[in-house]
Amino acid sequence: MREFEKKWIRKIEKELLKKFPEEFIVISDTRIIELPQKALLIGSEFFGNYEVVDSEGNCVFSFDNIYKAKYVLYANRFKPKLIHIPNDEKKIVSAVKEYERLLDSILREIERDFKTEFPESKFFMRTSANIFLALNLQRY
Repeated sequence: MREFEKKWIRKIEKELLKKFPEEFIVISDTRIIELPQKALLIGSEFFGNYEVVDSEGNCVFSFDNIYKAKYVLYANRFKPKLIHIPNDEKKIVSAVKEYERLLDSILREIERDFKTEFPESKFFMRTSANIFLALNLQRY
């Protein structure tokens, strides 16, 4: 299974994955936000606000909708110092949904191939998690 994971990691990096947010938005009419350059996670939801926290649980951002939180989390994949976030909320929602469709389609392709190569195996979830972990990909 290790070779299967390596094959898919290479394929995703070289052929399937697009850069978020650059390949999902036009960089105009955006604001720039500074990121802490560390791993971020979705935190708690309080009265319609969604927290983005660091690995110690400190609140880094609070957003009024889940799509803004996801946008920041997906854009933080390589822990950049700054990201562009559209001022138009519809563009944020569209970019996040399109990116999630891409991730979901990648997962479906991996699953199809996995079932072909390992028809009796019940370890698809672990294998796909290992592939996403190696690429520092999250699907929230």
